[in-house]
Amino acid sequence: MIDLPETTSVYKRMPKELFYKYLNDDCISKKTFIDEIGSIIWINTLSSETTTTPEGKHVTEIAIVEIVLNRQAISHNILEIVNREIDQYAVFIVRYEEWGQVWCCDHQSLNLQTGQFNCQNYYQTNWMIAEDLMLKIDGGNLDQVYENFFMQIAGKPLPAKVDSNHKQTDEPIVKVEQSGKNEELEQLVATIKNLESQMEKEMLFGKQVKLATDLKNAKDELQQIKRSQTTHIEIQQPEIVAAQEDPAETVRSFFPNVYMKMQCKFSHYFGLV
Repeated sequence: MIDLPETTSVYKRMPKELFYKYLNDDCISKKTFIDEIGSIIWINTLSSETTTTPEGKHVTEIAIVEIVLNRQAISHNILEIVNREIDQYAVFIVRYEEWGQVWCCDHQSLNLQTGQFNCQNYYQTNWMIAEDLMLKIDGGNLDQVYENFFMQIAGKPLPAKVDSNHKQTDEPIVKVEQSGKNEELEQLVATIKNLESQMEKEMLFGKQVKLATDLKNAKDELQQIKRSQTTHIEIQQPEIVAAQEDPAETVRSFFPNVYMKMQCKFSHYFGLV
């Protein structure tokens, strides 16, 4: 359950008409906006005044906005429209009936002339029972609070911020490649932790198998990167396409007890025992 301090409560309903000025031929149509959105409510504002957390270098406020849907789907364009009106760092709680997701954006660039953020990608949690959605305030300042929100939602660190008004300095290619690999390692480690956490909470067997497969692939990729960093040899090798793993093998690897029960049932059914 998302339980934020009472001092951060705003609960300000934002009329849908407020966003119509952003609807044009290059964006989403007014009809789609009306069909998808039931209501938009600004429910919390995290700032140095509403919390005991000081402002960060980049983040001075974080808006928590609830979007109630008329169907279980939302377009990125809608989040872009709402974010444009809010014009600050925001976390979106998206709800449909008893289901919910949490969304946020990686604000990778800041236009100092307009003061607006240019969002490149949106990330979200899986659909789950709305009451099970979690968002924990953690950090010494609001920069760190938003970074931790992003980690909780995306399962990986927030990408480094790039100032679009300054050019990046030239550095040795080897150092840039090594930095990229280190960042990829950090993202994979965070992804693995997130998948392990989801597996502990997931009750549906089918989803457990899917999570287990994703987890194994992430761990394999992590080992490959570590091996490449150890050897420091960059030789072009023909790409080897790995054979798709048998789902039964995945079940046996991660759920041996379930696998044994399945084997017993099949053997009994076909008269093998």
